[in-house]
Amino acid sequence: MTEVAPKSAPQLIAAVGKRVTIRLHAPGGGYRDIVGSLQNEHQIINSKSEIISFSPDQIAIWREIKPLPDLAGKGAPLSQRIIDLEKISDATWPAESAIEYGKWRLRISDGFTMRANSALPLGAAPIGEPPAPLSDAVQYVIDTYRANNLTPTFTMPLPIYEELDNYLAAAGWRIKVGADFLIRDIGEPEVAIGNGLTVEILDHPSAQWLEVQSDQPLDKIMRRYPARYGAVKSGSQIIAVGRIATSGTWSLATRLFVAPDHRGRGVAKILMNHLMAAASGDGATKIGLQVDIENGAALALYQSMNFRSHHKYVYRVWDTQEE
Repeated sequence: MTEVAPKSAPQLIAAVGKRVTIRLHAPGGGYRDIVGSLQNEHQIINSKSEIISFSPDQIAIWREIKPLPDLAGKGAPLSQRIIDLEKISDATWPAESAIEYGKWRLRISDGFTMRANSALPLGAAPIGEPPAPLSDAVQYVIDTYRANNLTPTFTMPLPIYEELDNYLAAAGWRIKVGADFLIRDIGEPEVAIGNGLTVEILDHPSAQWLEVQSDQPLDKIMRRYPARYGAVKSGSQIIAVGRIATSGTWSLATRLFVAPDHRGRGVAKILMNHLMAAASGDGATKIGLQVDIENGAALALYQSMNFRSHHKYVYRVWDTQEE
């Protein structure tokens, strides 16, 4: 970070509202340092909310303290980052209703997606802090989902809840889907198009957009949270679609699809770059998405776009009639 010498002290006024460190000449010789949010050319407020006054003539040197970059996959411990990302995924793909069972969240919708119809542990490892002994808590999940005519399902973020996952596996819960949660910093996406294609970014899923993947049953879920809907067109035909929703500095991409006869032509990259640009305009600096671990082509695509694995999760289902 650039230090500003005394001759540049008048520039201090340009840093009002920012966090600065200032070295002052102390009476009788020596120096003293003050740090805080600059209020004007002769006052700062420090971390204790105390106002500290000084004279510009006392300044020996000063500098603005730049915040650390908000990078994907950095900062808090991995376990907290996993929980935070799962909370964002839950918020941007909201269930019709939810039951807070201790720190397990039981999402209940119309049955069309597992994320909106599954129990998600969000408390501390190793089992997510249910409010009852584990066997009783798992039975509560089974009873709740059966009462709503839904298959009992857990969303299991790993490795944070590996002990809970092992318990479910031993109890006969089977893996329905395994997924990789990928992340990257958005940066400055390349939004060139070419190839005679056009891209539309909508604020809601149009009827034509929904038809591409027969997503009409998901319309209600998607409209519960503000999002952008990308469509790549060849002429008047939509050949690729995707959704991206922003929460704070994170964005989550879902429902990405390219028509089979247009794959392998860079259409997916065009779509992803435009979705990231839209999310950036909404304040996002990072993006996450989930990919089925058996979808090798999609994993290869995202790796080529500098996505990296953050954590994995599985959907475990209880679909036997015997307990």
